[in-house]
Amino acid sequence: MSEFFDVVTPKEAIKKLLSKKNFPEMISEKINTVNSDGRILSQDIKSSINLPHFNRSSMDGYAIYASDSNGVSLSNPNYLEIIEEIKMGDVPKHTILTGKTSRIFTGGMIPKGSNAVIMEEDTEELGNNMIEIKKPVSIGENIIFSGEETKKGNIIINKGTKIRSQEIGSLLESGFTEIFVSKKPIIGVLSSGDELIPPENTLELGKIRDINTYTISNLINNSGGIAEIFPILPDDLNSQLNQAKKALQFCDMLIFSAGSSISYRDTTAEVINSLDKPGVIVHGISVKPGKPTILGLSGKKPIIGLPGNPVSSIMIFINIVKPILDKLNNHISVITKQIDCTLTEDISSQTGREDYVQVSISSTDQKILATPVFGKSNLINTLVNSDGFVTIPPETGGLYKNSIVKVKTYE
Repeated sequence: MSEFFDVVTPKEAIKKLLSKKNFPEMISEKINTVNSDGRILSQDIKSSINLPHFNRSSMDGYAIYASDSNGVSLSNPNYLEIIEEIKMGDVPKHTILTGKTSRIFTGGMIPKGSNAVIMEEDTEELGNNMIEIKKPVSIGENIIFSGEETKKGNIIINKGTKIRSQEIGSLLESGFTEIFVSKKPIIGVLSSGDELIPPENTLELGKIRDINTYTISNLINNSGGIAEIFPILPDDLNSQLNQAKKALQFCDMLIFSAGSSISYRDTTAEVINSLDKPGVIVHGISVKPGKPTILGLSGKKPIIGLPGNPVSSIMIFINIVKPILDKLNNHISVITKQIDCTLTEDISSQTGREDYVQVSISSTDQKILATPVFGKSNLINTLVNSDGFVTIPPETGGLYKNSIVKVKTYE
């Protein structure tokens, strides 16, 4: 029986793997911008035009020459002649001179000569194409100038950005109907265990249904990868090694479920070390759940050994595997959704170890509450009954009731 060696923190584990700097370069592919939600941009996008590409009004009102409003008030208004109504999408036909104005709507093009827009509520129509203005406006007021949002040639979206609805809108506004994105990495999922049976099989004594294959695959697909599921493997070194070699022929990364601990039945580390070097880089991380996690490389391809414990495998995927997959996918600026909550109970912890504790979230009129969901670490329903988790740093001995904690949600 081997022993854990060089147990490291989660950050150190990720850093050790990523520091090898020999990850494969993911191939780019061109796709329709409309269908790019969730994909990772593989090139900087530079604006081909000034945005907006003409001076436009930010209010409904009247385009005027700003000095015509100097000194005006409710008791001392000024009077302007309406020379045009600028309809949406039209180019103004007339130039604004002193004493003249054009009616304009939000988003409408500012006519030549105008340097301000007075809001409709600060005016009064008098008939005979005349208005009364009752409030002064400054030069540039209520106008969005050409290039104010971005100038031609400026980067509007950086390489490595995960495309959302707002990026799709920005790209289409600039005329980019097709873009280059990182091709989704193929992640092989290999679960092992003589006790495992497919979920559709009738449950027999001594057997358990394989759920890790499908929870991990779902996490992969939701994280920008493509899960490739392989048949359940027995607790046999040669079977696992042969399958890993076949999988590495077309997969960009492998994830083993189970077999990462130190008993004679746990062969994942030996499998990884039997593949191309450098092999195992980390075996053992100072976390709970998920201590017997393995990180390695076969050539340039990452290989992860997750514990067979369902809760451990999910928590390690979220906190360890996801950042590695983001690197493989060239994803930058990953922002984690967290909620500040008031803890409803004390949570004890062991110093020197980072703990992930599931919590449910509820609210009162005054605060958002986080209630620990306690249960044995291999019970998947502790995750089902929780909304997220809190991380207890290794330097603390726990968290106290009524303290403010950051809850990382699962979505």
